Amino acid sequence: MTVRPLVTFAVIGFAVAAVPRAACAQDKGVVNREAPPDNRLPVSEPILQPYEPLTGGETWDNDDVPYLDVNLSLKIRLLPARWTPRSRLYFAMSTRFGFYWGSRPGSPVIGKSYNPKLLWRWLPSDRVYPSPEGASYQYVQYLDVAYAHESNGQLVHTQDEYQKQLIATPPAQFTNQFIHRGWDYLELAWRRRFDNDLSVFLDGKYFLASGLLQGPEDQYHSWENNPEGKERKAVDGLSVIAEFPSSSADFAVNSTRLLSRPNLTLKYLTGYRTPFEFSTVRAELGFQLLSLPLAVWAQRGYMSDLAMYYLRVNSFGIEMRFKSF
Repeated sequence: MTVRPLVTFAVIGFAVAAVPRAACAQDKGVVNREAPPDNRLPVSEPILQPYEPLTGGETWDNDDVPYLDVNLSLKIRLLPARWTPRSRLYFAMSTRFGFYWGSRPGSPVIGKSYNPKLLWRWLPSDRVYPSPEGASYQYVQYLDVAYAHESNGQLVHTQDEYQKQLIATPPAQFTNQFIHRGWDYLELAWRRRFDNDLSVFLDGKYFLASGLLQGPEDQYHSWENNPEGKERKAVDGLSVIAEFPSSSADFAVNSTRLLSRPNLTLKYLTGYRTPFEFSTVRAELGFQLLSLPLAVWAQRGYMSDLAMYYLRVNSFGIEMRFKSF
């Protein structure tokens, strides 16, 4: 490993830890409050909470140059928990950006995803799992219903705008990252942690042709003239994630051991237009280096980023991963 990623991990680690996603992104259902003595469903929880994992690391895509990949995410509880003891209403926000430190002229920071979401969560189980150190707890099971918007925040919408951007930021491999993509979608998600320490996450999304926030969807355009071009619903919308053991994957602990708490996460993703025709598979091996949670991962398929979501890409990376703050 080169010096640059090592220095990067340290810098991003401080940045991420100071904040009061990745294809395997999911809400772990972790609450940073001491678990009730009887591990029963609590009647209160913090207003500001983690959502998808906070990550920072180095990503290599075979259609791009290496970049520092940063994901920040949180959710806000909108109603007093005592009003809705078995359900929650949240506003969530996840962002992803790439820092091309030394790998592109000018080392730009490029926005890759902005994902605000309004979600209602039902908690069917009366129990919670305490963290190994007892400082937090995790819901055994939840069901989410959400309305969300996702875009990359870029400004190229037409062929003329693309040609101008190509002159400013050649070659086409770089310019493609500035093509705008955007959708509103409906989402139904379910997560369950079982007593054998296996967790399963099922997620379904339906992309709207026209939404309240996005307006008309903005996806692959004919002027891009790419033989792989296709709608997002061809490659995305149905996914399943399994992780084991959850007690290691979902919580970090203070440790003096050099390597500890190994865990494995597997994901499968496909579209709902023609399920299984276009598939994405991803594997993540997590562990702790002393007290620092790390993961190495590899992915083959689609959705490596929103700009070129329809390309089949091979990716791998290493990252620091914080499930909570």
